[in-house]
Amino acid sequence: MIQVDDLFLDAPDGRPLQQGLHLNLEPGASLLLLGPGGCGKSQLLRVLAGTVPPRAGRVRIAGVQIWPGEGALALAGRVRAGFVFAQGGLLSNQSLRDNVALPLRFAGTPPAEVRIRAEAALDRFGLLSVAGLRPHAVSACQRKLANVARVEALQPEVLLVDDPLEGVETADHPLVAGWLRGWIQDAARTLVVALEEAGDFGDLPVRRLHLSPICPAEESR
Repeated sequence: MIQVDDLFLDAPDGRPLQQGLHLNLEPGASLLLLGPGGCGKSQLLRVLAGTVPPRAGRVRIAGVQIWPGEGALALAGRVRAGFVFAQGGLLSNQSLRDNVALPLRFAGTPPAEVRIRAEAALDRFGLLSVAGLRPHAVSACQRKLANVARVEALQPEVLLVDDPLEGVETADHPLVAGWLRGWIQDAARTLVVALEEAGDFGDLPVRRLHLSPICPAEESR
């Protein structure tokens, strides 16, 4: 499902992050991407999502080559992929409801189904009362929950999650952690989850990829 060959990653400022990274993640498998801040976890997720190119190397998602290539555009109409950002990730000029519905609309989902799925996802994460507000008018926690609700509504085949509990209030940790644990254990989904430490997900029998700054990655089970 996800193949990465000889990948070289740089930070936006040009600083080398990773070199010679290889990864082969089977359909339905999940990976915890672990390492300290600054080692390139978030940049790797962006590369896998097709939003930024690597310095070098090849990336394929479900057999579709995105780098070298067109990035996320190569996946359009072929693979449903979702991304939960650590921060941000919502369109500031759209309401939370519209942000959650947007990927479904891009996928050509019938309008009636878009409404049903978006409302159900908003309800699951306690956002119905603020669904008509724009991101700046809600809390950081509600913005993060809207990110999660967006992929819940989309039901992607491939899900990339950057620091799932970042910005989430302590009272809502069980809600998000329980949702993510369920997806990790769903054989119909392929997930990559970036964390500094395994934490709440350390007991799950999934693959782990440990990244260290500038050094080649070391994979373990």
